[in-house]
Amino acid sequence: MIQSIVVNNWLTMAKDDAVEINPDHINHEAVTNMWSFSPTEEETPQIHAADIVEFIGQVIAARRSALKGEDMLFYCWHDAQVRQLRYSLVSRSHGRLPFGREVRETQDLALIVDRVVNGDWHNDDFRQAPSEEGDEQEPTPFIPPVFVVPVP
Repeated sequence: MIQSIVVNNWLTMAKDDAVEINPDHINHEAVTNMWSFSPTEEETPQIHAADIVEFIGQVIAARRSALKGEDMLFYCWHDAQVRQLRYSLVSRSHGRLPFGREVRETQDLALIVDRVVNGDWHNDDFRQAPSEEGDEQEPTPFIPPVFVVPVP
């Protein structure tokens, strides 16, 4: 059960949204089906990781019910640049996700939720740039994790 009023409101808005199915145009499908969530400063203390896990689970269940007979992928990620939790759906026939960069697919939803809730929304230091003092090494490129699950 979702404890947060904010997250319950997000679920009410998002769970029954229509899904665009367009196997010929992955980017159109991805953008049309995308939802983004980010709490205000006042809302942030009310949101906990368990609420977000439950929220995503309920959205997936609603999509599975609405998309019977359609082969799609539900995917969810943390967009750190805008401090948002995002999700979308694309047809499985594309054979890929619509990112213009390398991503690391995972079935571990907790990894995404922990990054966005505990790493970003509840941590003011998350967006701070690391110190460059004495660091002569080339930084390792960050490959963002993306939670992916089939939605038949």
